[in-house]
Amino acid sequence: MNSMNSPIELITFPEFLLNCACPDFPHIISTIWLCNSDAKCVFLIDGLDQAPHIINQNESNRHINSRATVSTWLSLLYLRKIMKRSKIIYTSRPSSVVKLAPSQQPDLIYKLIGFSEQSIVGVISTYNSEHAQEIVTFINSKGPNLVRFSRNPFILALISLVYKTSSTHIPTETTITEIYQLAIHQLSSAIRSLRGEYGDAGQNQRGEEMVDRFYYENFIENKISFTEDDVLARNLSMEILETFTLINIDSNQFSLGLEPKQKMITPQHQNVMEFHIARYMVTVMDIERFTTVVNEEMFDLYTQDRWNMIRRFIAGLINTGKYDEGKRGIFLNKLVTELKSIVSRTLLEVCERDLSKFQYAVLYQSSLFNDITEMNRELEFIKSSFAEMEELNFNVNLPDEHSLYGLIYLLRHIDPHLDSLVIKLSNDFKLSHFNELAEAIKSLSEKVLVIQISNMPGLHENMNKLREIIRKSEDELTLTYPPRVNIGEIEAIKQNLQSQINQLQSEEPPNIRIDHRNCSYLIRHSCYTNMTSSFIMPYLDGVTLNLMQCRNRNIFSQVENIANIYRWNFAISQQEELEILIKFLVKVKQAIIEMIELIPTSDVNWNVIRMFCNKIGRTKHKVLLIQLYNMVSSEIDIYYVRKLWPKVQKGLVITYKNEISDEEVDMWVFKLEAIRSLCTECSLIVNFKNFRISCLPPTNQIMIEKFLTIGR
Repeated sequence: MNSMNSPIELITFPEFLLNCACPDFPHIISTIWLCNSDAKCVFLIDGLDQAPHIINQNESNRHINSRATVSTWLSLLYLRKIMKRSKIIYTSRPSSVVKLAPSQQPDLIYKLIGFSEQSIVGVISTYNSEHAQEIVTFINSKGPNLVRFSRNPFILALISLVYKTSSTHIPTETTITEIYQLAIHQLSSAIRSLRGEYGDAGQNQRGEEMVDRFYYENFIENKISFTEDDVLARNLSMEILETFTLINIDSNQFSLGLEPKQKMITPQHQNVMEFHIARYMVTVMDIERFTTVVNEEMFDLYTQDRWNMIRRFIAGLINTGKYDEGKRGIFLNKLVTELKSIVSRTLLEVCERDLSKFQYAVLYQSSLFNDITEMNRELEFIKSSFAEMEELNFNVNLPDEHSLYGLIYLLRHIDPHLDSLVIKLSNDFKLSHFNELAEAIKSLSEKVLVIQISNMPGLHENMNKLREIIRKSEDELTLTYPPRVNIGEIEAIKQNLQSQINQLQSEEPPNIRIDHRNCSYLIRHSCYTNMTSSFIMPYLDGVTLNLMQCRNRNIFSQVENIANIYRWNFAISQQEELEILIKFLVKVKQAIIEMIELIPTSDVNWNVIRMFCNKIGRTKHKVLLIQLYNMVSSEIDIYYVRKLWPKVQKGLVITYKNEISDEEVDMWVFKLEAIRSLCTECSLIVNFKNFRISCLPPTNQIMIEKFLTIGR
């Protein structure tokens, strides 16, 4: 993507395809063919995260035979203003996908899961076939960090590169930074050896600093690809660049028969450039500028694709203890401050309950965990910083296994004394990953007052790990299961937990709550009580959406990924809000609806009330609590109550804004008598200004309470 940044000349769209996008395409693309065949075209845009400075969101449409810059054509393609029926495949770091406008969100998102062990053998064979199995054995002997890193194709290539000469320098608990350091040093030594240009230590250091500065200056200008003229313009030679960094094989001075101004030079991977930028910042950059970048730019919620790997490499370089002590203190203090801030609040609080910011907060939290994994020599400093907090609550969202390993590292090595641990798992969280998480919780030296885990995988196959979590829960353990875990599994889980508690006879177990869309149980000291009569289950975050703010944007794409993790609250006062809510219920089918409030304006709109009862009655969602406010007794009939009742799990509350006579009370009691057999699990409460009439399970007893006034 970034390599398209340089051409300024004006070209047509067919010329853009031939010259920039499809160099091997037949050199005849007619306008007629393009107009008629866009549905047959697939565009692969590699590196969307490198494109923000290229894309113009306000680019106006134009004919494909008009002349424009490469950036213009790329923007029009990105905005789907040309080739509208074509398919586009993006490769990107995560947060750049989050930034896409709702109309540009991809239909499908795939994540690279990494190589299996068998695949690793096959891939290594392409680099070092003679020692492939030997390298795999070496990787496995160095512990889980190197095993996990080797699932990444580029890092696996680096490990193969350094194995022969530098394998003894790879520590057991290695880091990403150490692997890059070794690989770049190894390649530099090999090139200098071939050229017979060994140089002294000072000369080599100057070469490294020149390359580091070159990459940083290009980073400031948003350039990841450059020409040989760009290299020379910064007082750098191609020989020095090739000696002290990893660039693509077709980028060096002897590759391809192109003029220097035509050849685009790129690092072998964007992470290579980011490593050099990090090294420049800790070695060459003055401390005033370093302080400004760290405090004002590097720890920003919305620039994760730009800074997260640079920050991680800085963490790893500072961890070596070889760099400026002042920079170490500045970086460490900022990192720990940000980490404590983002784990001690829910992510909804971090993003101020703005769902458009939520995914940024998830990615940011995950990247901070990864930074800690690079700092194995600074763990005592981080641990002491957490120990200073009077109350320590961890709120963690785990979008994937990469963020899981960061949390596991933190729990095992920092061993924080937690008052509460609240973890929200992703929708595709695997049982094997949960077992690793359980082992990390088990490793804590002290019990946790409250543990809550949301979006649990079905655990009927293996419940032993839960016993360890029970042991670490001092007061409360809440396990929330999504709708995909059926009621039969919930019953099996409940019985198994009962058995687990019975086996802890010598200990005082915590209160354990199992929460599911269809049921809720409280296991209290070796006995469970059915809690389905309570209105709203505590402990979970309730997300309130302002529906009127959603009408002009596609809010649904922002909440689908977290629909199972949170419970949703809605307040409705007009028909337009009701229509948006129904669209939400249809689109986000897995959402758990905690509460729907109908609060008509003072002039009660009977049509909205009737429509609400009919539409909610037809939806497939179950609602924990429905409340109707500002009703008038003459304008609601028990018929509409019957419409809502099957959709309510905990309670239906109807509050009228007028008083009621004794005769009308008798009429209401008569109406409830006719339908109270339906009230087997949920409660019905009817409030007037002077009376409350309740029908409560499990006895279905109708209760009447008289009082002077009630509030909303």
